[in-house]
Amino acid sequence: MSLKKLLPILFVVFSFTAKANYMLVQNVTKLGNNPTNKTIQIQFDLSWQNSWRDSINWDAAWIFIKFKDANGLWQHARINLSGFANGAGTSNTIKVGSDSVGAFVYRSALGSGNFNATSMQLQWNYGASGLTDGSGLEVRVFATEMVYVPEGDFNVEKRFYFYRNGSLVFFPRDPDLSAPGNNFPVINNRLTPTITYNDGGGTLRIKVKGDAGIDINNDGVVDNTNYPTGYKPFYSYKYELSEQQYADFLNTLTTIQKANLGVAGYGITINNGAYFSSSPNRACNNATSERILSYADWSGLRPMSILEFNKASYGPLPVLNLIPAYFDVDAPELNNVGSNATSTSSATESGGSYYGVMDLTGNAIEPCVSLNFFNFNELNGNGVLSITGNSDNVNWDSNMIIGVDRQISQGVNGYNFSGFRYVRSAE
Repeated sequence: MSLKKLLPILFVVFSFTAKANYMLVQNVTKLGNNPTNKTIQIQFDLSWQNSWRDSINWDAAWIFIKFKDANGLWQHARINLSGFANGAGTSNTIKVGSDSVGAFVYRSALGSGNFNATSMQLQWNYGASGLTDGSGLEVRVFATEMVYVPEGDFNVEKRFYFYRNGSLVFFPRDPDLSAPGNNFPVINNRLTPTITYNDGGGTLRIKVKGDAGIDINNDGVVDNTNYPTGYKPFYSYKYELSEQQYADFLNTLTTIQKANLGVAGYGITINNGAYFSSSPNRACNNATSERILSYADWSGLRPMSILEFNKASYGPLPVLNLIPAYFDVDAPELNNVGSNATSTSSATESGGSYYGVMDLTGNAIEPCVSLNFFNFNELNGNGVLSITGNSDNVNWDSNMIIGVDRQISQGVNGYNFSGFRYVRSAE
């Protein structure tokens, strides 16, 4: 794979003009208010280091916007599918999601290097939020670095360690995700043989057709055609959620929502009414299922299925030929996101996956959706939370989240190493 995927691109979510290494959203402003159409242009500069696009895939920024209404409450801004502007600088593509929750920004041509675009614009449809004017309201633009994982075949690991809410629930003596003959499963556009799965909740026997869905009762007929099998394209967080990202999240919640969800991480504190992290780029731990689902819904994303986790990790490579650094987890404490990567690091040294997703189980324990929850589908979060701060997605259940690890060391050393990582179905 291309080494340009393995260069360090540390990031946090950015509120308004917040700054960190190395993704920046700056100079946020509102202009071009159209009271007839009830739209306004949100303009900003966007940059990050070591951007790339090659013949396999690319990195991208997931952009979404929040605004503070007249009651002082933060709401999610709806973005029009047209009316955006690419700005000046790096040639780029803007792809607004069909649900209007956010937009992807990525290089429009093959290349690598720093991404810099000034005066980029997204069109906020404030009328969709029931507003008659948006010109006097505070706006925050958030950006998260992601990686495009293309459609295609992939291989599945047979053995992981599974956790629920930080506690080890299954220590497999036999492979917990295997094909007949104790082989590694392969997901493609053909119906698989029977796959045996066990994460401590009982043994399942299922079949998967990558481009069609999942056969939950092993009778040869696909039952859930919208299940994220990993075969179809999706975007994945490049790194785990950072502490400052979680702090920025808290800063948009109500008192009740914050009290219900609580503060994750090690170094997040409050000063003058605002949360911040003393270690902003550190991978955020102390993830609970409720926190994981709330952040996903709030940001317009979703948790990944365990099959998507495997796809992001291995791609088409045979599992037995993979380098151990994809799953190195022996660390006395959580590191900064992407901390193993340097400008000269190899794939082994950086902990990068086949597609350039970093630190998969190499830092925090990864949240995934268990195969036991067959109602899970490709629906992304809508940016809206309940009064208590929980996700309002009716297809999401806190019991569906498991933590996936490649080794056991972090699960028994007295620390909660459960982290956050998200995906979004590509369109």
